[in-house]
Parts: sequence; C-alpha cells; structure tokens
Amino acid sequence: MQLPYAILYGLERTKGERTGSSMYHLLTGKRSSQTLQDGHMYGLSFLFGTYKRLDRQEYNRQIEALLTGGRLQQIQENTYVLTEDGKRWLDEAQQWAFPAHLDGLQYGEAGDMLWKRLNLIVQTLSHLQRRQSVFVPLVTDQSVTAWVRQFFLRAAHARAELAAALFAELHIALAQLPEQEAALFVSRLSGAERIGLTEEQLAQQRGMDPLRIHFLFLAVLHFLVRTAASAPRQYPLLHSIAAYKGEQLAALSASTERTYELWQQGRSLAEIARMRRLKLNTIEDHFVEIALHDRSFPMEQFLDADKAERIRCLMEELQTRKLRILKEHAGPDCSYFEIRLVLAAWGGQHEA
Repeated sequence: MQLPYAILYGLERTKGERTGSSMYHLLTGKRSSQTLQDGHMYGLSFLFGTYKRLDRQEYNRQIEALLTGGRLQQIQENTYVLTEDGKRWLDEAQQWAFPAHLDGLQYGEAGDMLWKRLNLIVQTLSHLQRRQSVFVPLVTDQSVTAWVRQFFLRAAHARAELAAALFAELHIALAQLPEQEAALFVSRLSGAERIGLTEEQLAQQRGMDPLRIHFLFLAVLHFLVRTAASAPRQYPLLHSIAAYKGEQLAALSASTERTYELWQQGRSLAEIARMRRLKLNTIEDHFVEIALHDRSFPMEQFLDADKAERIRCLMEELQTRKLRILKEHAGPDCSYFEIRLVLAAWGGQHEA
C-alpha cells in the first residue's frame, strides 16, 4: 500500500492544480522545469526520483484502483482530487508515512553513488582482511570500480586501519537512525562471506511492502550523505565517498548548471541563449529552475519589487498556483516568465 499512499499524498498536495501525471514524473525523477517546480511549490521535492523504476502502466492501474475504490474523484481529464474517504484513509494510514530523512531531489544522485562506492569498498575490504585478493565484484560500473581503485591508492591508512575507521564512521552515523532503518541498510551490504540481500528479499523476509523497504533504504542513504556533508571532519571517509556537490548544484539539471555558470560570469539571458544555441524560452526555463534553488536569487534583476509583490498577493488571494489563472488576473504587463519566477521563489517550501 506504499504506492497508493504516495499517489494520494501527492495528489492531495496539488489539490487538482496539476494532472495525475505530475506525481508519476516526480516519483520517476523527470528533470523537467515543470516537474522540479511542482516539487518545490507543493512541498514534494523530497519524493523526486525515489521510484525511478515505476512502470507507467502500473501507475495508471493504481490510479484506476483508487478511483474504483472511492478514494479519488476525477474532475477533468487526467486530473484528480481526493474524496473525503481518500482524505480520511490518508490521515489514518500513518504506517506508510515517509521516512524522515527521505530527500530525493537534494541527495538522490549522491545517495546512489554513495551506495555503489560504499558497497564495493566494504566488499573489497572484507576480502582483503581475509587475504583474498581475487573475488567477483558485485558492482561492475567501470567508473565506480576506477574510483574505488583510486580510493584505496589514496588511503592514508593501512587496510586494517581503513576498515576500522570506516566501520567507526558508519557505526556512529547509523546509531542516530531508527533501528529498523539501520538494520535494513546493513543487511544490504556484501562481504567476503555473504552477499547482501536485495530489497525484494528483505521485503519477503520481513513481510513488508517492497516499496516501503525501498523508501527506508533511500532514507538511510540520504541521511548518510547529508550527515557526511555537514560534518566532514567527523566523517572524512563517508564525505569523500559521497561526492555531494552541495545543496544548490545537486538540485540542478546538467544543462541548467551550465546556464548557471554562464550567468555567474555576468552573461545575460539573450547572450546565454546565443552562446548555447538554445531558444530563449529554454534559458528562461533554466532560470526558473535556478530560482527554485538559489535562496539569494536576485529577483530584482528580472522584475521590479511592486510587480513581484502584486503576483505574490494574487497567489494568496486566489489560492492557486495555476499559471493561466494568475496571468489572467495579473494583467498584460506581467509575462508568464515573471509569474513563474515568483512562483519559484515564493510558491512553496520543502516540507518533511
């Protein structure tokens, strides 16, 4: 029941202002400006990319089941709101509430990399401790194996000391988590004498929803990345393994990151569009994405304070984030780009 909970949770937040597809794109991690903006405005960014392998047909089946079961109501094509029964079930189904440290947008990519590197490092150390230099690595990604090889070459510790130091960091970090989450994480690690369990195996072993296991596991990864990033001196090994780029850049798509770099060099939107051979509205999409994540974004460079305040007041007065409605009321002097910037800056905040 974890997936129905996630769908209802997201659709309750969007309140019929986005299509049913919006939650699918968010869960699967579609890096479009619209999906990133939706996540920000409706407090759903923490779910971004947390279920990348979700099949669209399965998602649609879940929507149909929620409609048939009376928990969703269709208000127009591919647009839904929760019924009173759906709202009541969502409130009562707290066993499916999301883990506290789940944050897919900020820590998803770094968490994936942390897991690949850490799993291979632990497997390698385990074999070397037993003087077994030849083994079949469970992680075959060449970029990861190359990085791990360099990690061991750079290590200032002897192998036994390195193993002890890494164990100590993990022990201190995992001790801060609920026992269930820490145990699930450890069960997935592989060593010389055992192969870590898959999420499906853990779900079967514990009689739990596989997606619940997946969310709990991701929450641990995201916690480890955030913890190591905030205390690099306490967690030097985990900090180097995580490869976290920082809160702002971690949330930007690669193309937007390039636009951001050029903007920091003093380039205008038109200049960036010419240099990158992209349409101006594509660059505007990038700036909306930047405004979502840059807390010091200089809004005054794009629209005056009075206009920004007028748009913000309309959002509160009309209780909507729909572009079309806001544009109708804002007047001809307000462009869609200006409204989107205000939505990005003030439209919503992440909520755990």
